[in-house]
Amino acid sequence: MPQGARYHLSNTHGAARQAFHRPQTLLGSAGHWIREAGLLLPLIIGEWVPDPDQKFRYMKFASLAAALISQGMWTARIHAERKASHADGHARHAPA
Repeated sequence: MPQGARYHLSNTHGAARQAFHRPQTLLGSAGHWIREAGLLLPLIIGEWVPDPDQKFRYMKFASLAAALISQGMWTARIHAERKASHADGHARHAPA
C-alpha cells in the first residue's frame, strides 16, 4: 500500500535542534482566558443583543477591554522582571 507524504524538516546548517524544555506562554492561563474571552465575547454579544448599533458598540468595547487587559498584564510582567533583574544586580536591559 502506498504511504502518504511525510512532512520532513531538514537541518541544512548541521546545527543541533534547539531543545524546548521550558516553554513560556505570554501570560500563562490568565492570559489565555483573557484572549479566549476577547475572541468569544463578540459571538456571545451577537446572540444576546438584538439592536445592531448596540451590538457593534458592545463588540468594540469587548475587544478593546480584552486588548487593554492583556497589554496591562504583559506590561506588569515585564516591569516585575526588570525590577527583579535590577535588584539582583544583573541589568539585562541596558538603558538607551
